Amino acid sequence: MTDLQLAKQKLNGDSLAFVIIKDGALLRTGTRDGIGELLEAIDALGEQARGAALADKIVGKAVAMVARTARIRAVFSPLMSQAACDALARAQIAFEYDRLVPLILNKRNDGPCPMERLTLPLDDPDAAVNALREFAQSGARAQLPPR
Repeated sequence: MTDLQLAKQKLNGDSLAFVIIKDGALLRTGTRDGIGELLEAIDALGEQARGAALADKIVGKAVAMVARTARIRAVFSPLMSQAACDALARAQIAFEYDRLVPLILNKRNDGPCPMERLTLPLDDPDAAVNALREFAQSGARAQLPPR
């Protein structure tokens, strides 16, 4: 079984937010919604994340940019946006999804997810992750670009 298959199985079986696996070993899991816990995990892992597989319950462009900066090798999600697919493909990161959507929506389903909206105009993964870190630390919606 590949790392991505293991991560996918753990994500689906344990109702987690994300799972990171490398060389058959479980590196990190997350249970919280949002991107903050994933950023914390990637920071804690450092270079150890390079070449790992990530399964995340929702992958928009924000998660794709985090995967790119961490040099994740493969990504799975039950729900992935087209912008995430494009960002992962650009970095030659393998990806799988169950359902592809044009855009990840917010919890009210009346507009884009704040993280998707924040990262959509950004092409540089480092700039995107820095913006996500600032947003996660401050929680300030004022940093979001207008719809």
